[in-house]
Amino acid sequence: MIEKNVSTCLVSVAALVAGSDAVAAQDWSGLYGGLSYGSNSGTSPAQPYDYDEGYQMDGKALGLFAGYRWNASDRIVMGVELAMQGSIDVSAPAAYSTDDYSFENMTDVKLSLGTPVGKALVYGFAGMSSGTLDAYGTDEYMYNASGVNYGVGVDYMVTDHMTVGLEYITRNMTGYVSGGNPESQSNFNTISLRTSFKF
Repeated sequence: MIEKNVSTCLVSVAALVAGSDAVAAQDWSGLYGGLSYGSNSGTSPAQPYDYDEGYQMDGKALGLFAGYRWNASDRIVMGVELAMQGSIDVSAPAAYSTDDYSFENMTDVKLSLGTPVGKALVYGFAGMSSGTLDAYGTDEYMYNASGVNYGVGVDYMVTDHMTVGLEYITRNMTGYVSGGNPESQSNFNTISLRTSFKF
């Protein structure tokens, strides 16, 4: 009888340890920061000339991000993040194909809600975005744009302090367009590979 009770206790302790390890493996709370590499597509939200075909966001760019997550419960992880992308190439319409355009200072603020799945965190988010179209490589022709963002992502916990992930974001932004329509709303998208470290 005593041996049976001891065995039962040992099994219970083992189950508790295993359970605590599972919870620890899904602990996404804390500060984090990292690097991203994104591929952009869609129409520039700011355009110096009004053309139907628009100015296309078709460049790839490195980025930085930092944020904070907390476990609202065992199954719900909430977070806030600030992300910035480097210079993004912009293709001008055929009439101005030789001009050099780029989208600068691309900044996203995001609020996220996710759920742990094993060692992964699947999440959705929404927030605000802003940036500037540099039309000719000088400070004289800079066109600002701002709007909302939303998207989905997944992070995988490689170690307790390192994750790798994939994220897709859509930005619905409004910026200056010359001609009869001074404000034009457009979407552009970014799919990014991300690596982050938790502090």
